[in-house]
Amino acid sequence: MKRKCLLTFLLAFGLIGCQSAPFTYNPEGLGQLQLSRIWVDQGARKYASDYRVEIEYIWNEQGRELSGRLPYVSAKYNHLTLSAGVYRIQANCANKQHSGSVEGIFNFSSGHHYRLYCELKKDRHTLGFAVSTHVALKLEMTEP
Repeated sequence: MKRKCLLTFLLAFGLIGCQSAPFTYNPEGLGQLQLSRIWVDQGARKYASDYRVEIEYIWNEQGRELSGRLPYVSAKYNHLTLSAGVYRIQANCANKQHSGSVEGIFNFSSGHHYRLYCELKKDRHTLGFAVSTHVALKLEMTEP
């Protein structure tokens, strides 16, 4: 019975530890309406080649790592709330076959909403066909 309880606890802890979490960085103590909101939710995956994004690390303009994540242990982030500024974001882009970390540097304006996503790049040509070799981290402004 003890073994079953321990196994259940470890399984539940592991599932919780792997889920995505929100992240807030507001050192000036600004109001919620003045902060930028960044979402990574992309809706339902249509094809096996659709890439999903999970934010791993965030750095500010001074190069200070803000997320405080521990690799392989801490949850990744599914949305951010940040004060305006320039940030470097490292994210994991993955589909059913491939996974990898990509980075981007983005300037967030006060009070705007954004969507962060992975975009497949077609940059090689083989026998006249465009072939995808990598993904890039992209940002688009959305409606609140």
